[in-house]
Amino acid sequence: MGQLKFGFVIADTAATSQLLIAEQTLRMLADVDGEIERRVVPGTAETVLAAKCFAELTSVDAVLVFLPKDENPLVMAAALEGLTDIVLDWNMPVVTTLSYPDGVSLARAAVAMVEMQIEMEARAAENTVDTRVN
Repeated sequence: MGQLKFGFVIADTAATSQLLIAEQTLRMLADVDGEIERRVVPGTAETVLAAKCFAELTSVDAVLVFLPKDENPLVMAAALEGLTDIVLDWNMPVVTTLSYPDGVSLARAAVAMVEMQIEMEARAAENTVDTRVN
């Protein structure tokens, strides 16, 4: 699988222990290339721009987003929609603490998604089936 790079977007500064656990788990599960890039943002809404910057401007393979537990539901919904757009537009795994509330499950999900993506990209190169419509 080679060396992987990860980015953390942190809107929940109280999640320090989960950040450390996620980093340790990533390093146990994958060959992590160098330091994990971290960006602290002022709030949940800003996680979208930070994740997009990771996708556009860096070579990270996945982004782990640490969201506050007590966020306004409308703000959370808007942020999740924006993060989903990044996943679809950039083919980059983005996992959040909303779906994976502890550092271990968050890191496992990120590694699993990167592994799946690498495997499927390799298969696509071997695919000889004509998928054109006409």
